[in-house]
Amino acid sequence: MFDFRIIDTPDGNQVIRRDLKTPYSALTPLQMVEYVEMDVQLTIMDIQKGKALRARAELERQRKFMNPLYRLACLCGLV
Repeated sequence: MFDFRIIDTPDGNQVIRRDLKTPYSALTPLQMVEYVEMDVQLTIMDIQKGKALRARAELERQRKFMNPLYRLACLCGLV
């Protein structure tokens, strides 16, 4: 079962709804190929999003860590 559903809109666009599930039995072979490709792309996007969140958290941690050290160095006259 896929954790998303591709919905065709009347204007020809496709919308991905991640809150709906799609059973394998409801898909034709052509749709199954499309869903598998989309599942791979969504997995890649989730991995990239996780990397971005971890990088942002690491930068925030470094900023908080480095700022007190810089202030201490300024106070002691090292900078």
